[in-house]
This record gives sequence, C-alpha cells and structure tokens, in this order.
Amino acid sequence: MSKWLICISTVVLLLLYAGLVYQAYKGRRKRKLLLQVDPFIVLLQYRPLLNKVEPILQRQRLWLAQLNGGVCSHELLMAWGAESLGLAYITLSLSGLLALMSGNSALFLMGLVIAGCLPVLRTKDLTSKVNKRRQTIVMELPELLTKLLLMVNAGENVMRALSRTVEQKQGSGHPLYVELNAAIEGMKRGESLAIALEEMGRRCAVPEVKLFSTTLLINARRGGEAFVPALRELTRQMWDKRKAITRTLGEQASSRLAFPLAIIFLLIMVLVGAPTMLMM
Repeated sequence: MSKWLICISTVVLLLLYAGLVYQAYKGRRKRKLLLQVDPFIVLLQYRPLLNKVEPILQRQRLWLAQLNGGVCSHELLMAWGAESLGLAYITLSLSGLLALMSGNSALFLMGLVIAGCLPVLRTKDLTSKVNKRRQTIVMELPELLTKLLLMVNAGENVMRALSRTVEQKQGSGHPLYVELNAAIEGMKRGESLAIALEEMGRRCAVPEVKLFSTTLLINARRGGEAFVPALRELTRQMWDKRKAITRTLGEQASSRLAFPLAIIFLLIMVLVGAPTMLMM
C-alpha cells in the first residue's frame, strides 16, 4: 500500500474524529466527555446512517434488554453501537499513525483487520454474557424451588416463603433474586400476581422462569393441593437441567485444556528430539 495513501487516509480519519469530538463537546459541556463513545453517538444520530444501522442492531437490542431488566432504550443501544464503532475507529487511526512513523504499511492493514473484528468480538462478548446470565438463573432456580418446597410443606404461605428466600439473598446481586424481588415489590405497590409474574418472566427471558411463574399462578387459582405436586415435579426437572448444564460446563472446560496440553506435548517432543537430531 502506498505511503501517501496511508497518510491521506490517516489524516482524513483524524480530522473527522476531531470534528466529531468538537460536536460532542458542544452538546455535553457539563458532563465528562467519553472520547470513545460520545463523538460516535453524534455520528450515529445522522438520520440516513441511523436508518441503516438500527435494523442491523436488533439482535443486540434484544440481548441488551435481557441484561438490563427487559428494557433496552434507544440511548443504550446507540451507546453500545457508538462504543463498538469508536474502538474500531481509534484502532484504525492509531495503526495508521504507527504505519507512518515506522514506514511499514503492513501495520495499517493489520489495524484495518483488527478494527473490522472489534464489533464482531464485542457482539460475541455480549452473547456470552447473555448465555452466562441464563445459565446462572437456571443453576440457581432448583435451589430456590427446594427452599420454597420445604417452607410450603412446613405450612408457610407461598408469597411469604418467597419473600423470606429473597431476603436471605438480599445484596447478592444474583439476577434471579433481583427479578424476583422486583416482582414482589410490584405486588406490594398494588400489581396483580399475574402481571408481576409475567413481567418477571419477560425480564428474565428464560423458559424455566416462565414455567416457575405458571406454577405459582396454579397455586393462586387452584389452591395448595395442586401446587405442591406441581412444585415437586418442577423441582425435579430443574435439578436435572442443572446437572445437564454442569456436565456441559465440565466438557467445555476439558476441551479448553486440550489445546494447552497439545502445545506442551509438542514442546516436550522438541526438547527431547532436538538433541538427537543435532547429533545425527
């Protein structure tokens, strides 16, 4: 790649970035300016560009909603997209400067590849966070059901048993107890049980939690005779799912160890075989 082409591209990138920073600074005089986010929010607010970018980010909107209580505002989505675009843009600009300073055009090409991969990597990281959150909820749900079943069998009221369980986990930050606490607080404010449980299932976005909500509604509509057998069966199913998830996580951990072990084996083969090869 021509040195002049790299120089022109880098200068254009830096000038555009400077203009975006200035526009962002004018709009945020009283707040700290985030250089990797705010300038690119200004860029994404350009209507023709926004109309093309927003449909592409619909899947990311769903994942961000799951991580933020079931709601993903337009500002949150734009902030995530602006940060992804900003990191890629800054990476490309810095690689251009390094290429000019070192006289090596391969650095600019490498920066171009890395800049293109950064939004994909951030999307993958978002996916892994959503999957981890789902696994965390499913892994904790049988513990909650077991405690609830014990309290109900001891004669405790269902909602009072739920409140006591949430109080024991107060401050843990676990997503299941956070959403369950939000549902209990909603019922205290006057929401019906069905609406509160429906909102909890929507925010968790986990089928097992929706099944748990349905079981609680059975208790409210049919009484305790149908509730205890349904809760016992649901507890058994959740323990089976927890065992399956644990088994999957163990297999993933063992597969991750396979590559380092293979590298160590090759190094040992080289260390053992190199003296023999040199003596021949």
